[in-house]
Amino acid sequence: MGNLKKRMTKSLIIVIIVILTIAVGCKSLDRLVSNISCSGEITVQYDRIKPSDKDKPKADKDLDAFIVYFLSDFNDSIRAYVNDKIVFDQQVEIGADSHSLENFFGYNYSKDSSVPILKVVSLTREICFDIPIDKDYKLLYVFLNDDGEWTVRFSNIYYVQ
Repeated sequence: MGNLKKRMTKSLIIVIIVILTIAVGCKSLDRLVSNISCSGEITVQYDRIKPSDKDKPKADKDLDAFIVYFLSDFNDSIRAYVNDKIVFDQQVEIGADSHSLENFFGYNYSKDSSVPILKVVSLTREICFDIPIDKDYKLLYVFLNDDGEWTVRFSNIYYVQ
């Protein structure tokens, strides 16, 4: 009886560890980060590559560059800077149900001596965010909700091709 109890306890512990590993491994890591010069905070997420992502196209991690995609429900005049240089200045219009990746820009930081600082401004709403770029990630997905809250997701997975 004692041996059976030990085996059941051990099995239960293994099941709990597996469930926790799956639950944590499937989520992106979220954290609130203070802006550098803009007011307030921004939600920053980091995508983890999961086994289910093995067939999805991935960014080349050896590039000294990143691409910023605007996703979600946008109807804003957007201006973006990297290290205080304008790199994007357009009207971004994306419907709530759009899966299009038509609104984007790229930046090559191979000749920059410092960590790139991305600043994105909604001229329409008069709000912005600015954060350092994590060079381990080559794709940034930017979301802006109706309450004016920004989310930036660092990823190496292309969502839509």
